[in-house]
Amino acid sequence: MFITRTDSYVLVLLLYVDDIVLIGNSEAMLLRFVTILCEQFVMKDLGNLHYFLGIQVVRSPSGLFLAQHKYVVDLLHKFQLHTCKPFPSQMVSYLQIRLHTGIWLEHCSTLIMT
Repeated sequence: MFITRTDSYVLVLLLYVDDIVLIGNSEAMLLRFVTILCEQFVMKDLGNLHYFLGIQVVRSPSGLFLAQHKYVVDLLHKFQLHTCKPFPSQMVSYLQIRLHTGIWLEHCSTLIMT
């Protein structure tokens, strides 16, 4: 991950093998950075992000929604489990994660989200 920040913009580059996700708050800076990358490397701009590492990305006025529904369905088909009946679990189905909330565990660097 590469992050650059100034008073007027933020630019984040996520790289995994041969996939690049570029996000920022300045379209002009994004286009400039893509142009620089294209001058140095052979690459193709695929437009807006829809999937990355099995995660579906949906834009909304309030931000980005990330979902793994397609990834899970593909896994179920791969292992011929798509016809199994669902079973309720005790797992939290909706969790909102915030940067500075939670409880720090003693003698540990793990943060429990509440």
